[in-house]
Amino acid sequence: MREIMPLYIPPSVAPRDEFDMYAVRLDLGSWSYALDDVGLVYGPGWFPFHRHVERTELDPCAPLLPRSVPTGKTAPVRVRISPDVEHRSWRNEYVRLQPIDHRVQAHMNLYVCGSGSGAAIRRAVVEINLRNLDVTVPALCPPALRHQAAVKGRRVLDLVMNARIERRRGLSAPAGVLAPGLREPGSAESGSPL
Repeated sequence: MREIMPLYIPPSVAPRDEFDMYAVRLDLGSWSYALDDVGLVYGPGWFPFHRHVERTELDPCAPLLPRSVPTGKTAPVRVRISPDVEHRSWRNEYVRLQPIDHRVQAHMNLYVCGSGSGAAIRRAVVEINLRNLDVTVPALCPPALRHQAAVKGRRVLDLVMNARIERRRGLSAPAGVLAPGLREPGSAESGSPL
């Protein structure tokens, strides 16, 4: 089975704000992004986050039930990241990373303003070029949100580069780049910065 690469869509921003009843405001401060996904391994290529590829076959012991069998290969996959300041508390601050060749698209919500019991957000796709180590904010991004998009994009780039450093150090799976709640207690990587 051949892995199909996602269709490339240029960096973009939604035409209008949306209301998110659970959205919170997160100051840009000095936090970093952390990997907020499980079952990942490091694999080759520009994007370090991979999953093991499995194929489905009939189980000889139960012919009507299929089973998954590892193929020994890995493939880059879409992952979720979050600010490392408070695991699972920033619903509107989650970012989905989609690998596309040497580029990664970061699907994020930009905080616009408080609105009643929630907030107004604007969806955006920021592009991170791993070959040139640069970030592209959508051209139509409102001026008031450009700085926020650029800072978050740069932090995505930092996370991916830190994961690539871990991979070069010989780690087979993410360790130091994991969100605090996903790190194994007592792990040598759990408290050490890269």
